[in-house]
Amino acid sequence: MLTGDAAYCAGRLGTQSTGWGICEIDRPATKSVSGTASRAKQGQDSTTSETVAVGALDSCLRDGMFSLYERHYAAADRGRFEHDLAEKDSVVLVWSGAGDVIGFSTILVGRQEVDEVEINYLFSGDTVLDASRWGDPVLLRAWFRAAGAIKAGLGNRQLFWFPIVKGDRTYRILPNFFRTYFPAADTEIAPELKRIRDRIAGARYGRLFDPSTGLIDFGESQGHLREQWADAEHRAPRNRHAAFFLEANPLYHRGIELACIAEFDLSNLKRYGASCFAEGMVHGR
Repeated sequence: MLTGDAAYCAGRLGTQSTGWGICEIDRPATKSVSGTASRAKQGQDSTTSETVAVGALDSCLRDGMFSLYERHYAAADRGRFEHDLAEKDSVVLVWSGAGDVIGFSTILVGRQEVDEVEINYLFSGDTVLDASRWGDPVLLRAWFRAAGAIKAGLGNRQLFWFPIVKGDRTYRILPNFFRTYFPAADTEIAPELKRIRDRIAGARYGRLFDPSTGLIDFGESQGHLREQWADAEHRAPRNRHAAFFLEANPLYHRGIELACIAEFDLSNLKRYGASCFAEGMVHGR
């Protein structure tokens, strides 16, 4: 049972959650994780998450993960999926109460030199949550706790979130949970954040990244939301952040990504995420 700040976090995140799965870093698992593993049932509608090392995923579970991803993303490719997975450190798995994998997200903690200072950043890879479970807060809670644990391990060094975004639901995590981030609607350019973003994106994507727009264009789509969920146009008239995303990345529906940046720090997190982030810093997960 959650109490205090943790309970507040769970309640508030439930109203802000999106269809984007978030990752959690933990100590590497020492055993293989099977797609048919038995799990305690907490009711058909409950969800739980666990984090394992990428190397601990067996072929059966990898098959299930790709099947879930392919149902939600067009232009999905198994070889590219496995390549993305191999680059990452860990994966958070989200289980239904019936013991089925209904979501996952991969994570990498990277480093980049910016103006002769080493910057640490959290980068998320392939991510999906079954559309029927969008709104379940377990993903964001686990992710903010994980980010807090990573930050605690860095001591006084900064930690940034570097997402590349191909949907307004993911983009809206930034205004919902962070005070300062880039790019943002109705605010002036933040030169320091832009410089950090540009250096990370440039190092990772080279000429595919355009610093003048913040967009990463792979040419051929590396995966994009299927038509029934690529619906930023429907939210833009009533949500200024969705409208900003659509203006910044009008061709998102063909897999173009918007590079973003925000710092993980208690002073930069709104209360919704700060409680879980603080919990991760204290408990290490």
